[in-house]
Amino acid sequence: MLGKVDVKRGIYIGTGAGLILFVLLGFFPSAMVGGYVGLKLAELMVGPGSMGVITRVLTAISMIGTVIVTAVAFILGGALAGYVISQRLVTRVEAKVKV
Repeated sequence: MLGKVDVKRGIYIGTGAGLILFVLLGFFPSAMVGGYVGLKLAELMVGPGSMGVITRVLTAISMIGTVIVTAVAFILGGALAGYVISQRLVTRVEAKVKV
């Protein structure tokens, strides 16, 4: 029925699901929040209304940083969920085989 239940396969499936969820739900909001934080940080450092190189660099770094952190959270969360689910399936299959 389940075939070969493997923990590594569950981790791969969970990682793929986390990546898909990140692309669908996490990329755009994290980029927007990162841009806002970068603009506020640049406003505190340089002053309001200046659109120089420093402001743009801080905004870009902030956007890239928040996107990377969000991607890591989604992918690791998916991998952890895949590991837990596959581990439970392995224990259930082993329990049925013993009985």
